Amino acid sequence: MKAVILAAGAARRLAPLTNNRPKSLIEIGEKSILENQLDALNHYGVNDVLIVVGYLKEQIIERIGTKYKNLNISYCENPIYATTNTVYSLMLAGDYFLGHDFLYFNADVFFHHSLLQRLLTSPYETALGVEIKPCGEEEVKVIVDTERRIVRIGKKINIAGSLGEFVGVAKFGARLTADFMESLKAVVQEGQQMSFFEAAVDRILDKHPMYAEDISDIPVVEIDFPEDLEKARGVIFKRIQSF
Repeated sequence: MKAVILAAGAARRLAPLTNNRPKSLIEIGEKSILENQLDALNHYGVNDVLIVVGYLKEQIIERIGTKYKNLNISYCENPIYATTNTVYSLMLAGDYFLGHDFLYFNADVFFHHSLLQRLLTSPYETALGVEIKPCGEEEVKVIVDTERRIVRIGKKINIAGSLGEFVGVAKFGARLTADFMESLKAVVQEGQQMSFFEAAVDRILDKHPMYAEDISDIPVVEIDFPEDLEKARGVIFKRIQSF
């Protein structure tokens, strides 16, 4: 099992807080969002980690340094992070995850460590963490069948028919990685490099079973806007402390 963390973006929606530091290094409690993710990986013995960096990458590399002695952390740079999105960043990581089971993280997701355990112990080869709830336009939504196999994923899908929000953490099985990589490349080659990586996922759902793993009981928030950060530092952090 490997892990890929996408931490390249500039997070303009959180400016001015992110004017001089990456979003992943914003602290919640005593540690940054990224360090919380690495702590979870370290706790569950997922030792090989690739972090895709871009915006203010030196700060991330310096902050992480060598403090995680049990983790083999490497870095991949997205030099055009300002004009691309997660579909491009994950494509750059293709040689790393190809042929391997791997965990996927958006670097702005703050969660209790048990979220990772839920995915690792899922009976499904590929499982996406989904918070079951009514969604709005901004959330990445999933539509599932009666067995919770995902049949559609994305922001621009029917809100009324969605199960809930994909929270930005997932486990992908090795058998889909070759097709996944080709799908990522296809999206980029079609000029959609500003798309989210879910656009590539959506294209292979009919070929590779992917399931929604219910993580609704676990404290988690993806931090895109100031109100998300306020929720993370207040509600979610307090829930994690008492979980």
